[in-house]
Amino acid sequence: MGHPYQYLIPLLSLFWVRVDLTDLWRLNISVHIIDIRDGDTLTASSGHRTFKVRLSKIDAPELDQPFHGSRKNAGIASRDCLRRMTPEKAVLSVEGFDVYHRILGDVEGLNLRAVEEGCTGLYPHAHFSSVREKSIYLRALSSARKKRRGVWAFKGYLLPKKWRRLSKPNAHQRSH
Repeated sequence: MGHPYQYLIPLLSLFWVRVDLTDLWRLNISVHIIDIRDGDTLTASSGHRTFKVRLSKIDAPELDQPFHGSRKNAGIASRDCLRRMTPEKAVLSVEGFDVYHRILGDVEGLNLRAVEEGCTGLYPHAHFSSVREKSIYLRALSSARKKRRGVWAFKGYLLPKKWRRLSKPNAHQRSH
């Protein structure tokens, strides 16, 4: 049997280079869904902890974002679509954390179902585990658009990042 440091040093080195352990092992947590904030963010609890979850791979319109050429609200339509599909209790698969320190993950396949039902589109910079997984999501998006399901029943919407930039041009600048 090897010396304990033979195993401990490589494990500790993961923390020194800031590797997220969810890159190595998928963490699954039983959660209670408290609220659906919008089409890609929800609030969940496990035990006495409450936290925000950003659903991975998908990108929903902002809550006040309209459809192209319409005053109808794409963000509310996306959120309501996700609310109809979300179970009260579920298992959250944690994939990591986003830049806002929200948990990034999937709730029992909800992310793919949201795309299939037309609740949302795909996040442009999404990370997929394989080419096959990416293909599944792309086919689901294409099918939802073709069948005009959910938010695709209307004329579509701008990518949320582009819409934020156009609708709130000075929001990212600091006031002096």
